[in-house]
Amino acid sequence: MPWCAALSLTLQCNSQITGKIKMPNFKAQISKYSLKRILLLLAFGFCHLTLYSQNKLDVIYLDAGHGGKDPGTIGDVTGVQEKNIVLPITIKLGKMIEEKYPDIKIIYSRTTDEYSQVRDRTIAANNNKAKLFVSIHANHKKKEESDKKGFEIYLLNKERFPEAVEFTMKQNYQIAFEQFGKDTLDNFIFSSLAHAGYTRFSEYFASIIEVNMLSHTELISRGIIQAGNWVTLGASMPSVLVETGYLSDLTDEKYLSSEKGQNDVAIALFNAFLHYKSLYESQ
Repeated sequence: MPWCAALSLTLQCNSQITGKIKMPNFKAQISKYSLKRILLLLAFGFCHLTLYSQNKLDVIYLDAGHGGKDPGTIGDVTGVQEKNIVLPITIKLGKMIEEKYPDIKIIYSRTTDEYSQVRDRTIAANNNKAKLFVSIHANHKKKEESDKKGFEIYLLNKERFPEAVEFTMKQNYQIAFEQFGKDTLDNFIFSSLAHAGYTRFSEYFASIIEVNMLSHTELISRGIIQAGNWVTLGASMPSVLVETGYLSDLTDEKYLSSEKGQNDVAIALFNAFLHYKSLYESQ
């Protein structure tokens, strides 16, 4: 992505955020910034992205959504909790990758029923220089919605970055900015550049996940959705969020609660990873 386009995206994000949400401290930081400093940050980030794309896919961050005091969504029929469905899927996927590629480092957001904040997960992925961020979840329809079933894949497209930031800010602005560290604006600018630069990798990974989920599971596809994905907002690497199915749907709930269903999803994600790794390392 050309640095000038990244600069335009960054300034657009800053303009939209500060124009709609009251953030005195953040506004103060922006007012202190010079164009020169922003350009230096972007230049550094662009060089980092160029070097980054030449590396092997040697570190992966696998995020089993929710956990501990946060159960996630709850099944309508059996009462199964999302956190207890996505954890075994995540661990199965990680073991498959480790067995095939012992040299790849797998970092898990959790391997037991424990709670961690979203910002801590993205910080861990960034600090460990992960090359891919995969967040695994299950969905539930709203009361006013008609019946829904099937899997969805969410990714953060550069055109939707300001929307995602705004959505995150409405939920909890600390997740959006404190997760980047003490020097929040520097890191926010770099993160926006990173997301924009990795868009094509995220989109490709999402597309092959969809193909493999259809091939290896009994779930139907609800498509790839480019929207306000706040879970992966702070991850400065290609990232996707997979909603494996709807726990408000009887069929999806039973399937995802079963050993077979969880194995099928893990196999689908593993096969998608194999294809993605091949593309990534050929760049």
